[in-house]
Amino acid sequence: MTDATSPLDQPANAPAPKAGAKLDRLNKWLTLGANVGVVLGLVLVFVEVRQNAELTRTQMEQQMNDMLANIELSIAEPQMAAVWVKSVREPDALADSEIRMLDAHLTSILLEWDYLIQMEAGGLVTRDRVRRHVANTAPAYFGSRFAKNWWQTQLPGWQGTIMEEVASPIIEALDDTVIATSWEKMRIKLPLQPAMAGPAVAP
Repeated sequence: MTDATSPLDQPANAPAPKAGAKLDRLNKWLTLGANVGVVLGLVLVFVEVRQNAELTRTQMEQQMNDMLANIELSIAEPQMAAVWVKSVREPDALADSEIRMLDAHLTSILLEWDYLIQMEAGGLVTRDRVRRHVANTAPAYFGSRFAKNWWQTQLPGWQGTIMEEVASPIIEALDDTVIATSWEKMRIKLPLQPAMAGPAVAP
């Protein structure tokens, strides 16, 4: 008689050692595959969110440009153009109806700026982008005595806001003659005619 255990003495349902190791490795690979799938899914979601944000930003930028273009076209209308020029050249002579027309257009400019500020609040643009846009457009609309005075009348309603923080220093730093000076620079001046030689004087 020997001490060796007969194969018949082992439980019939006992798994073979090699089969258990294979099952363990399979589980590890499945877990790894699941984790990789989760990571790839997160990357795809991140890319999609970025693409949607970029598309939204582009659309809103275009809408903002459309707003500014409409303001420019409105100011170019003959009646409004005359009032605009008068606000720069003769602000003391403006009638109440003309002041109301100017009020509407300058308010539109602030709304266009506020549109960009709302884009910043949504994370679509930076504060530097807002500041650069205001600095680029303010001289064309607020570079006159009337417009700067108008801004002062509106300032109480914007106190404590980003509009005051960004726009107020830029507008207040503008010279009253910025718009008038820009118009003079656009004007084509006639070349100076050479002086006519006088009659010869006899010695």
